[in-house]
Amino acid sequence: MKKLIIITTWIFVTSTINCYSQEYEYQDKIIIGVFDVNKKNKTEIFNSISRWIALNYNSAKDVVQLKNTESGVIVVKGINESTFKNARKEFYKDEYQNELGIIKFNHTMEINVKDNKFRIIYTLTDAYTPNGFNDINANAEVMLGFDMVEFTGLKQEKVDRFNSWVEEIWKIAWISKKKRKKFKTTTHPFYEGVIKGVKLDIKSTMTSIYKNVISTKKDEW
Repeated sequence: MKKLIIITTWIFVTSTINCYSQEYEYQDKIIIGVFDVNKKNKTEIFNSISRWIALNYNSAKDVVQLKNTESGVIVVKGINESTFKNARKEFYKDEYQNELGIIKFNHTMEINVKDNKFRIIYTLTDAYTPNGFNDINANAEVMLGFDMVEFTGLKQEKVDRFNSWVEEIWKIAWISKKKRKKFKTTTHPFYEGVIKGVKLDIKSTMTSIYKNVISTKKDEW
């Protein structure tokens, strides 16, 4: 039942994004989406997006870095939580490995508004680490992992760098050669899954903003 709910949700999110398909530009850690909005002026679009931010961020006052009505620019920062298919579950066949993984990144979102159009520039800035997180090896893994998350495609040299680090650390920890080798085979599919999940999450956020802007629903309380 749990798997059915997960699959149904994944299909719904994917199909929703496709219904509002737009052209996206991908840079290493940036996704840019441009959205056409017919018969909506700059002020209407700006106000709709401002309302979306207020409703979807825990503390809009803290996350908004810039909000200029005249220039039509809004800049926010926050933490995005993305779900992805955990490739290590398939490799390990371990009951303690979850089917889906969750990963967090810090981000900025710059929104430029004009009549009948707006643009979102969504940038991953760094890996999210909670306060008091000071494990040296865990921090190194997080940073190396973040380096691999690029929307233009996973680069093999970065996979190799991560695996070299794993080899060195796990050797010191007396982990067997067989286990080290097996773990390193999961790096590429694991981070391919992460990139796919983060992409889907960001485009879902953009779609949500777009749907809010084009909504004609009126509050008749």
